[in-house]
Amino acid sequence: MEECKMKQFEKILEKIARENGTTPEHVRREMQRAIDQAYDHPADGAAPLWAELTFRGERPTPEELVRQLAALLQKNTTSAG
Repeated sequence: MEECKMKQFEKILEKIARENGTTPEHVRREMQRAIDQAYDHPADGAAPLWAELTFRGERPTPEELVRQLAALLQKNTTSAG
């Protein structure tokens, strides 16, 4: 299951890269840079969201963040409906 999700994530990165004339690696680096910036300088009200997330290292990877945000959105959408 996890391997399937990783392949989907890779395909998404490839599509974004293709549409922007770059490489999947560059897209991932830019995503990580944005995550690091948001993690180091959270916007007002973002601390509770960061507190809900779990990740393996010091900060989330793009894959971890996307997966957890998707799960959180699905949970909130299901409970709101």
